[in-house]
Amino acid sequence: MADLRLEPKTPGQKKNRIKFGVASLLYNGDEAAFSPLHTAVIRALGGGDVHLGFMGAMIQSMGQLFSWIGTLILKANRMHRKALIQALFLASIVQGLIVATLLTGHARPDISAVLLLVYIASVAVMGMLTGSQQNIVVSWIGELVPVRQRGWFVSGMAIVSNIGLVLLQMLFARLARNAGLPGYAMIMGIVFLNTLVACFLVATLSDCPARAVNFVSKRRGERVDYFFKPLWGLIWFECAWRSGRVALVAFSTAYLLDHFGLRMDRIILIHMIVNLVNIGMLFLMGRLSDRIGIFRPLAVITAVCACSMLLWVFSAWWGLLPIIAYQVINGAAGSTHWMLVNNLSLELYPAKGRPNYLSLSRMVTGVFIILVSTVAGWVLSQLRGWEINLWGAPFTHYHMFFLGCTLATLTSLLPLYLLRLAKPSIDEEAVVVV
Repeated sequence: MADLRLEPKTPGQKKNRIKFGVASLLYNGDEAAFSPLHTAVIRALGGGDVHLGFMGAMIQSMGQLFSWIGTLILKANRMHRKALIQALFLASIVQGLIVATLLTGHARPDISAVLLLVYIASVAVMGMLTGSQQNIVVSWIGELVPVRQRGWFVSGMAIVSNIGLVLLQMLFARLARNAGLPGYAMIMGIVFLNTLVACFLVATLSDCPARAVNFVSKRRGERVDYFFKPLWGLIWFECAWRSGRVALVAFSTAYLLDHFGLRMDRIILIHMIVNLVNIGMLFLMGRLSDRIGIFRPLAVITAVCACSMLLWVFSAWWGLLPIIAYQVINGAAGSTHWMLVNNLSLELYPAKGRPNYLSLSRMVTGVFIILVSTVAGWVLSQLRGWEINLWGAPFTHYHMFFLGCTLATLTSLLPLYLLRLAKPSIDEEAVVVV
């Protein structure tokens, strides 16, 4: 097999990389930019800690839990382009419903309890569709891009998306300043319009056939092999990595609001630091992983980012500075970690049935995460008000919670080491249909 690291990239590949990046920004980046506002919306509708914990679990896990929907759409359409357009159109309908819910909440505060449930349910459905879209896109890249060009392709795609995401976060931060439910509805309206534009952009991408199989079948070659060891190794790694981080993300905004009294526009700007650092890390890790493989860069990023979560604990003594430092270090996670994990999955899973393996691993991980995060929200609500004076500073229930999140995330290094012993499959050449 030719050494693909030395092969020049074609003009078609370069155009696809840019288009994938812009499309990802339009249908996924704006949702990410809106994510910190969920806390403000839930509180405006009368929600509390349990609702916040459940919402955090929804945002992080529903996409994984229902990514199999993307596999079914691929199975029905047999082509990636049509499948993604269908998933995007369904998402735009749900986003329109969220806009209507927020406007109704402003006009009818007496039914805010009902609208809170509608909002949470709508965000959950949007998360399901986001997961199906991501499953389709990862499968599409697996078929379209040769193995040793995936770091270059996905990193470039993610860099374009992250640059746009930073601009969106700046816009949303400005619009969210002293905004109520009408302001949040306007921001979600922008998300709605971007998704519709993404449908037209996706229609111009190079297409290729999907190789989805059945989840259950009497014919062994036409179904998922549930005893495939790398599948369960990746599930273990994802559960360990996300359990602590999802719980931390779910309550980080509430902590910044309660402990430091920050406004939402400042919180969005703090989150924006991650995406700025991501841009440089994506460029570096994309090329490095193509040359030396995925495991070593992924192990280093996993260890460093897990340890950096302790900075949220240190904020008890040093204020906002550790949190800003965390966002800088955490820039190595985010899209960079996502890129490496996805490319590792594409290498370990067989080409035939790849969408099924991707969605199955995410579904099991999603079940685990939603349970852990919801329980974490309940525990935090029970501990609310607990505080001791430690080394001259108030050490609250938040800081103890962040310490537990850090220890849980560090356990992900063990399954990653065991996965290193697995032999990656040799992928096939890309099959492109213009």
